Amino acid sequence: DQRVLHHSAEKYHWSSEVYPAEEVSLRSASPDNVVIIDTTNGENVIGETDLFSAHMLVHTEAIYMHGSIQFHVDKLDLERKKAYVRQVSVDYFTDAITKSDIKVLAVDEEKPAGKALLRYGEIKVNTITTGYKKIKLFTHENIGSGRVYQPEIELHTAAAWLELPEALAAEMQLSASDLSSALQAIANVLHNIAPVYLMCDPSDIRAFPMIKSPFSQLPALYLYDTYPGGIGLSFKLFNNPKPVVAACLELVQGCGCKSGCPSCVGPALEVGENAKAHATELLQFLIRQFAI
Repeated sequence: DQRVLHHSAEKYHWSSEVYPAEEVSLRSASPDNVVIIDTTNGENVIGETDLFSAHMLVHTEAIYMHGSIQFHVDKLDLERKKAYVRQVSVDYFTDAITKSDIKVLAVDEEKPAGKALLRYGEIKVNTITTGYKKIKLFTHENIGSGRVYQPEIELHTAAAWLELPEALAAEMQLSASDLSSALQAIANVLHNIAPVYLMCDPSDIRAFPMIKSPFSQLPALYLYDTYPGGIGLSFKLFNNPKPVVAACLELVQGCGCKSGCPSCVGPALEVGENAKAHATELLQFLIRQFAI
């Protein structure tokens, strides 16, 4: 009907002036994108992001990085799918505070890791952004926060996740609360370390701990691509998790803080006073499992 194919010599040839590849983002499988408009001098389009990522990257009051330039997001118009930004120079970046729920849709591959089980598959993530933290450059100190009012958004993507044995907490003599804190601490470290090995931006992935996954009823740690359909990042981790986990342990053990800081597992006030010690034990346990 659109007359974009030409039939010749028993083959069909594309004859439109517009190439299909122009309509597909290399970073996102979703055509439903938010346009980012710089209003510093007039209105100039400087980029775009998929709708799911927009809720976390260009929410109102966020600091958005484009190249080496900082932009303050004055308004995110979800109805018109436009984010209006202006150039600024500040000594912090913003980190979205989100509440998420994960549902496993399909398991494509799985492999044992000692007493643990490593899986890869398709998940559905329901996320709502409720606020943001202002994180000081270089020191990663939390220097402020704010609230964000946005609707819940759904993402279908790919994930790798590790399911831990049910008896782990008892074996390590940890309470459920201690295990939950340790998982959160490791998720914080993983989110900072994994991009180095996956060669991506930290915003391209997200780590999510669960003290009791609805899918398996076991403690689990998920790492998923933040792009619709996934872009292969979590699959890389599934194929070779040991170097990443080893690097996480090295970072935690090498940090000079006593009970947690922004440079390793996160501030003790956020993850718990004993989270660093328990995260170290849990990471050591995982290293032993990968060696089996």
